[in-house]
Amino acid sequence: MAAKYENPSFFKRLFRFMFILIFVLGAVQFLPGFISGRSNQASAASDPVIAAAGDIACDPANSHFNSGNGTSNSCRQKYTSNLLVNTGLTAVLALGDNQYYCGSFDAFMQSYDLSWGQIKSITHPSVGNHEYLTHGGTSGATGCDATNSNAAGYFQYYGSAAGSPTQGYYSFDVGTWHLIALNTNCGSVGGCGTSSPQYKWLQSDLAAHTNLCTLAFWHIPLYSSGGRANANSQQFWNLLYNNNADLILSGHDHIYERFAPQNPSAQLDTTRGIREFIVGTGGSDHTTIVSIAANSEVRNTDTFGVLRLTLHPSSYDWQFVPEAGKTFTDSGTTACHGTAPAATATPTLTATLSNTNTPTPTSAGTNTPTPTPAVSNTPTSTLAMTNTPTPTSAATNTPTPTPAMTNTPTPTPAVTNTPTTTSTPTPTPTATVSSGQSFMFNPVADAYVDSSNPTVNNGTGLTIRVDGSPIVNTYIRFNVSGLVGTVTRVRLLIFANSSGSLGIKANAVADNTWGETTINYNNAPPMGSQLASSAGFSSGTWVTLDVTGYITADGTYSFGITDPSSTAISLASRESGANAEQLIIDTQ
Repeated sequence: MAAKYENPSFFKRLFRFMFILIFVLGAVQFLPGFISGRSNQASAASDPVIAAAGDIACDPANSHFNSGNGTSNSCRQKYTSNLLVNTGLTAVLALGDNQYYCGSFDAFMQSYDLSWGQIKSITHPSVGNHEYLTHGGTSGATGCDATNSNAAGYFQYYGSAAGSPTQGYYSFDVGTWHLIALNTNCGSVGGCGTSSPQYKWLQSDLAAHTNLCTLAFWHIPLYSSGGRANANSQQFWNLLYNNNADLILSGHDHIYERFAPQNPSAQLDTTRGIREFIVGTGGSDHTTIVSIAANSEVRNTDTFGVLRLTLHPSSYDWQFVPEAGKTFTDSGTTACHGTAPAATATPTLTATLSNTNTPTPTSAGTNTPTPTPAVSNTPTSTLAMTNTPTPTSAATNTPTPTPAMTNTPTPTPAVTNTPTTTSTPTPTPTATVSSGQSFMFNPVADAYVDSSNPTVNNGTGLTIRVDGSPIVNTYIRFNVSGLVGTVTRVRLLIFANSSGSLGIKANAVADNTWGETTINYNNAPPMGSQLASSAGFSSGTWVTLDVTGYITADGTYSFGITDPSSTAISLASRESGANAEQLIIDTQ
C-alpha cells in the first residue's frame, strides 16, 4: 500500500479527478444563476416604459404662444411632446394644469392637442387647479367662463380616460404595477379627508390591488421646495404609505425635484418611504425654489422635459429627459417595497447560569419570595433544541422557555409590597407638573389658512404652514386647566420642518370658536396684537416664542402664527405626535 501512494502517477490522477470534480460542481452551481440572469435581462428589455410631466400647454391667446412654437422660456409644449412621440412608451401621465389658462375645451384643441395630443391615446391625465377655473388671469385666456364649470373642458377633451366628471380619480395597471390618479381639487370632489368619497374609494382600491409596486399621481404636491405644496393630500399619503406604495408624482410647482423616500411626516425612511417627484416641466414656464424642503435630493428650475420610468416587476428606473439642446438630467433605480423583506428574527433563548440554587423572588405583591423550580448546578449555555430533555421541561423533547433556564433567576422586578404597574398614557390636554412649578399642555386644535385657496380647510394634517406671500397663517388653540400658583412665564414651542431666516410671530386671537375642520381663510377670526417673535431657525429644531403675560389663569387660548418673510415655512402639527406644539407655563 505504501508503494501505491508513493507513485507520482497516482497523485497526478487524483489531482486531475479533484480538479474535474470541482469544475463540475462549480458549473452546476453557476448555471441556474446564469440562466436566471439571461432571463432577467430579457424581462428587463420588455418591461414597460412610461413618461410623466405636468404644467404643460400655454393658452393659445398667450403672447408667448407663437403659433405653438413658443419662446425660449415659455410655451415649450411642442418640444416636450417631441420627447414622447414614437419613443416606445406604454403610457403617459399628464400631471395636471395640462392646458392653461383655464383648461377650456377650445384651448385644449388649439394648443395641447397640437402637441401632447399626438400621444392622447396612451395618456392618463390627472386634473389640475387651472382646469377648474372659469375666469381669466393677467395673460391671454381662451374660453374661461361659466361653460368651463367643474372642469368641463378637461373632461370633454379626455373623455373616459379622465374618469368620472364628478370624480377625476381612477386607477389602472401597467405591466405588474398598479397606478392611481387622484384629484387634489378637494373642494370640487367632496373633500380629501378620511370621510371623503375619494379617500374611501382609494382605501377600497388599495385593498383590491395588492400589487408589489404601486404609483400614485396628482397635481398639487404635499412636499415641494417651490413654495406651492399643500397639505390637502396628507391623508392620501398616510393611506398610500400604510399600503406600501412606492412612488408619487406631482406638478403645480414648475420645477423638477426628486425626494428621498420619506414617510408622511417628511422623515427619511429608506425601508418603507415613498419617493416623490415634482415634474412641473411640461412646457408652460418656470418657477423658482422658495425654500429647500426636507429630504430634497435634486432640483432644477431651468429645464423643460419629462420623467421616464421603466417599471420592472420589483423595481423601477427613472431618468429625467430634457428638451433638445438642454443638458440637465437625473437618473437612478430603486426597489419596490417588499422586494426583499427583512427576515423575521427568531429569538434565541439563552440561559445565564450561576452556581447556586437560591431562588430570587418574583414580584408578587408580598414579602414572601416565590421560588422558581429547582434546577441542577449543571450549566447549560443555551436552550439547545435537541432531543435531550432540559431539566425543567415536562416530559417532552421540546424545551419550554418558561420557566427561565437559569440557576439564579434575574429579579423582575425586585420584591416589593406594591405590585409593579404598567405605564398609563397621559390624556391630552392634561397638565404635566414638574416639581409642582411647570405645566405642559398640547393643543386641542390647529389648522392653517391659505389666501390662495380661501375656502379650503387645512386642518387634521401632519403639518401646519405659514407664509408671507401668498398669505398663509396658522391657528393653534389650547385648553389650560389645573394651574397652581401665580404664572411667571409662558412659552409656546413649535417644531420646524423647514428653516425660517426671519423667524415667525405669535399673535393673540380673542375668538376661540373656530373649528379645526371648518376654518379657512375666509372665515378665520382676526388676529390681535403681536405677542412674540422668534429669531431665525433651522429645520429640525424647536422654535420658542415667549408669550408671557398672555395667559394668567385657567381658560381657553388661541394663537395666530404668521411669517414676516415671503418664504413658505412648514411646521409640525398636533397630529404629528412627538413633535406636536407645546405650551409650557411656569408658576410659583
